Amino acid sequence: MILACQNISKAFGDKVILKDASFHIEEREKSAIVGINGAGKSTLLKIIMGELPADEGQVVISRGKTLGYLAQHQEMESGNTIFDELLTVKQDVLELEAKMRQAEQDMKHAEKDALPPLMEEYARLSHEFEQKNGYAWKSEITGVLKGLGFEEEDFSKHVDTLSGGQKTRVSLGKLLLSRPDIIMLD
Repeated sequence: MILACQNISKAFGDKVILKDASFHIEEREKSAIVGINGAGKSTLLKIIMGELPADEGQVVISRGKTLGYLAQHQEMESGNTIFDELLTVKQDVLELEAKMRQAEQDMKHAEKDALPPLMEEYARLSHEFEQKNGYAWKSEITGVLKGLGFEEEDFSKHVDTLSGGQKTRVSLGKLLLSRPDIIMLD
């Protein structure tokens, strides 16, 4: 079990939206919540994400598992291009790359006796960079964008100029790049 909702209840005023909702999702399982408008689907997802408290019940997420959520409506205001917006997900990799480049410069100018600890630090940074697929971040972003129907000439378009559907695809791309264990689409 990677996610379980146990006896979730939620009301807004005297209107009961959810009452004793329970389910669980196993590893590699795909699930859908289906219902008419106003049935509480978005409310349940917001409770799972911790954006809204349940009146009763609990959400249990397996230790170490991460959640990703794509909201129904995207409020994306950014001066970034499409490519740069997805690049924000890879900031940790870019910072790691900058540390590696600095470590290279430090080793280049270091005295012989100061070199071993610098080399150890560089090896640690390099290993972490590889673990995060650092050498392929550009092709990873390009692949996600193309998979979502963007052409390379679209990559330089500003997010502010996009339609609602295009902004949703950009948000989905960011979600996919972040590689959560559980993806919830509203």
